[in-house]
Amino acid sequence: MRVCGVICEYNPFHRGHALHLQAAREKAEADFLVCAMSGPFVQRGEPAILDKWTRAESALRAGADLVLELPARFAVRAAPDFAFGGVSLLAGLGAVTHLSFGAEDADLSRLRALAAPETAEESARIRALLTRGLSHPQARARARGFELPPNMTLAVEYLRALRRLGSAMEPVPVARTTAHADETLSALCSATAVRQALLRGDDAGARKALMPESAELQLAALPRPLPQLAAYSPILLYALRLTPPQELRDRFAIPEGLDMRLYRAAQQTSDVSSLLAAAQCRRYPAARLRRLLTHILLQLTAQDLAAHPQPEYARVLGFRRRAEPLLRAIAREGRLPLLTKVADAPPELLRSDLVAQETWDLIAGHPARRDYSEKLRILSD
Repeated sequence: MRVCGVICEYNPFHRGHALHLQAAREKAEADFLVCAMSGPFVQRGEPAILDKWTRAESALRAGADLVLELPARFAVRAAPDFAFGGVSLLAGLGAVTHLSFGAEDADLSRLRALAAPETAEESARIRALLTRGLSHPQARARARGFELPPNMTLAVEYLRALRRLGSAMEPVPVARTTAHADETLSALCSATAVRQALLRGDDAGARKALMPESAELQLAALPRPLPQLAAYSPILLYALRLTPPQELRDRFAIPEGLDMRLYRAAQQTSDVSSLLAAAQCRRYPAARLRRLLTHILLQLTAQDLAAHPQPEYARVLGFRRRAEPLLRAIAREGRLPLLTKVADAPPELLRSDLVAQETWDLIAGHPARRDYSEKLRILSD
């Protein structure tokens, strides 16, 4: 049995995602496709614009066979931790043979060169580049003579995670045809462009980039207004204004200096957008700050993250009937419990995911405890 895993967000699911799933199945000659998908909050430190069940069903309608939730502890993390969490989840299933991901440059030999351990000389160059404000992935790439677009960063981190875990999963890179942050709207555009169109109220324009099989499903499920981190401004400013900087540093591993920077910015601003504008700098870009704010919002403490270095369960959001042999193989071979009903799991095991969903539903206009009431998305063939 050949099973190809994909680590994803599908925020929202669009034509480019469907093309990637198709290419992944073909390149891996896969019998089944498994998606490890972020839940209510995504890697850039924002709430997803759609609930996780709608996004899971959209992926299933486009060819995925099984969709699992990537736990919040890993979904809202920097690239190395996001990648390690996703790869660990797929590896823990015991049945995934391939891992597919998009990259601007799908040359596997180049990706492996970028993912190789650093030499002492490269480490020195990287340290020098870090002092100039580059992120570690960008500095590592430049030290080796490359520039690193966003999806290349994750591609490299997936390979590093495979090596760290000693996993035999075979990498299957697929060339990405649209820029990660390109906001140009077209039939084949980025998720960023689709989100921007929806924020403008241009549902007709966004619909062109969505798959016909799931366009109406996704548009009908969209909360209005779309969930954004700024909607949590009162909660976050309350927490930052009343929490001493030392406590912020101790609880959330906020670097010394940034704790005071956030604390002061919170005293002088009245919303998250202004807070980010006041606190960000070359060393602390907006995406990193958004992730930190989301950790505070979801109470993802440094102690909690350290205590759970890998996923400890595989929660099913949906599957196709044809994937039942895969589910049996995972139940037989996997090291992670396969959860199909939240009520059957100890609440403390899912605490972070339950908090994330309740927090998302708070601004999306949904009732509480949806994790206990929403049904699995099961599609017949």
